[in-house]
Amino acid sequence: MAGSERKSSRRRFLQGAGAATAVGLSALALPGTAAAATRGRPVPPGKIGFQLYSVRDMLRRDPEGTLAMIADAGYAEVEPAYDYGNRTPEQFRKIVDDNGLKVIGSHHNPYDFRGDLAQVTLERAVTLGQKYVGVSYMDGQQTADGYRRMAEEMNQWGETARSYGLRWYAHLHDNEFATDQNTGEVLFDIWLAETDPRLVTFEMDLYWILRAGADPIAYVDRHQDRFPLFHLKDGTPTEGIETDLGEGTVDFVSILSHLRDLGSHDFVIERDQQPDPVRTANVSYDYLRSLRIPRAY
Repeated sequence: MAGSERKSSRRRFLQGAGAATAVGLSALALPGTAAAATRGRPVPPGKIGFQLYSVRDMLRRDPEGTLAMIADAGYAEVEPAYDYGNRTPEQFRKIVDDNGLKVIGSHHNPYDFRGDLAQVTLERAVTLGQKYVGVSYMDGQQTADGYRRMAEEMNQWGETARSYGLRWYAHLHDNEFATDQNTGEVLFDIWLAETDPRLVTFEMDLYWILRAGADPIAYVDRHQDRFPLFHLKDGTPTEGIETDLGEGTVDFVSILSHLRDLGSHDFVIERDQQPDPVRTANVSYDYLRSLRIPRAY
């Protein structure tokens, strides 16, 4: 069955109880969300992706079935992390194409951009037809000087990625928003100041930035062009608990309302734990599609 046929079939099924559940989750999630569900902008379906780390065990066992499930859930994009389900990049690209998906970006280790590995990493990204390529973390010292050294390296990697027609990005957790004890500088602010916007972008993870106690809206208001990618992850960040979208306390509507143009960003759903990856993919997609995002300004 073609990807579009699977999506159509599933959408018909979800007109029943499944769809009611998804809308109910959106209305109950947070104050103001119920009202937002009836007005405002939908998140463009072509801009919704799924982080394959959330289905990593399934992917290694059955990449074909896993990507078919993701396409059937309604997703348009995927973001691999570290591997391609024991397939070559060429084989993986065919599975992606056969399911009507596209690879928006990919997570790698920092050493994948050093030395001879950089060429391999970037050539694979080109093979997969992706727009972005980046790291899931940076491995420098958690000091102001360490972040300045990392910024210099990131600029170099971004320049190399650009020569392949790619945009380089770094995924953010909570540690990047810590403060240097000696200088008082917020470490991530050093990256913003000392990386070239033409070469380096960032993927804000809404769960992790809240876990850090930082203000995502403040960063979106000032620097949204630096965040072409967002990880949408729900839970109770203050307690270190993750959930499927719509079942936690992350106020996606309020944060995303500060984006001037939703179509200029890609939204990748992720859950680090894997209690029920199929449920995570389906419930989270339907919740996000049920939201209506007003304009904050």
